[in-house]
Amino acid sequence: MVWELKCECAERYEAKIDSYVLFQEIREFFETGIVNGSFEDIPIQNPIRLFDDYGNIVTEWYPDKWYKCKVCGQLWAFEYPDFPAQGNVYKLDAAGNWYGEK
Repeated sequence: MVWELKCECAERYEAKIDSYVLFQEIREFFETGIVNGSFEDIPIQNPIRLFDDYGNIVTEWYPDKWYKCKVCGQLWAFEYPDFPAQGNVYKLDAAGNWYGEK
């Protein structure tokens, strides 16, 4: 019997974390992925950068964790909530940049 790692990155999306329950669910998703070998916890290599339409850095900040999918290579940044402030989960490009809205 051969075990095949499955990737859910294409079906997963970025999320704003506005409840403790959602934070627990997302954290458990990544931790389970590490245990089953589909994700790895990697050192944060650079801040998340938000760019304007001209390619200029508008702002930058450091997330709490980075995860990398071992199947497709997708980088994820996990910013823990500090209630009442919300947290976030971001999809990053291969260089660790994010092109969404803060």
